[in-house]
Amino acid sequence: MKTRFTLLLTIIGLALSTAGCSVTDEDVLPTSGSCGGNFSLSLIEELKKKPKQTPAAEVTQYTYKGQVMYLVTGGTPDAYNYLFDNCGKVVCAASGGPTGKGDGACTDFSTTATNPILIWRDPR
Repeated sequence: MKTRFTLLLTIIGLALSTAGCSVTDEDVLPTSGSCGGNFSLSLIEELKKKPKQTPAAEVTQYTYKGQVMYLVTGGTPDAYNYLFDNCGKVVCAASGGPTGKGDGACTDFSTTATNPILIWRDPR
């Protein structure tokens, strides 16, 4: 699973490093479902190991289709901004890419996602 996660981050092209959280771990919604743990915390730890990107990467928590999701943004303008569920599965590229509109798999994200909480930003 860890190898798959590392490969996924490599494919996504995330390149971040040390940073802090804009909120505490307690401010992040707890996990729901059967995957256990809070994926955002694992995601942030992996992102901290990567070199800095420009613009700086961010992880924002949303409620989308009744579930907690995490959108990772930052990097080059043509980079996809991937949306993860709380188990670490890529749901879609909600935005970014050549058209700026993502991969087309969740075209309603920008109009239906609610409760955005910035949980991490690379401060460099």
